[in-house]
Amino acid sequence: MRAETTSPAGTGSNIQGLYLSSRNWLSYIDFFEDEVKFLKKLMLKFFGDELNDDRINKIQLINCSINSLDRKKNAVLSKIFCHQANLKATIEELMNLSEDYLTVQHESIQQDVMALQTTLDEIKAELYSTTETQIKQSRWVSSMTG
Repeated sequence: MRAETTSPAGTGSNIQGLYLSSRNWLSYIDFFEDEVKFLKKLMLKFFGDELNDDRINKIQLINCSINSLDRKKNAVLSKIFCHQANLKATIEELMNLSEDYLTVQHESIQQDVMALQTTLDEIKAELYSTTETQIKQSRWVSSMTG
């Protein structure tokens, strides 16, 4: 026997909307992972060899930031899966979670996803700046020896 919901009419469509929105986060996380992989490859390409200590330290800090961000991403991904399970169970009337609870949970995860992007943007800016300096220095050294 299914539990009856005490939510007002139309609530199911809002919960379904939250569920669809949370599915979009999974696509975002896939793209996010691709960007992190690209940043790591960029670091290896431009900073794998012949770096002065200052740039090595910067790259090590950037790499630590990327690794930390990756751990945060995994935590957010776990929250998304849990949230989706709650939404699906509520839609299928296997659980009777309130729409308010699910909405608050949804908004919290959305903030986590946005925070991931903010941190990624900061890391990219630092890496691009350091890469640009490395490229300019490589060109300068090449022009001096060529």
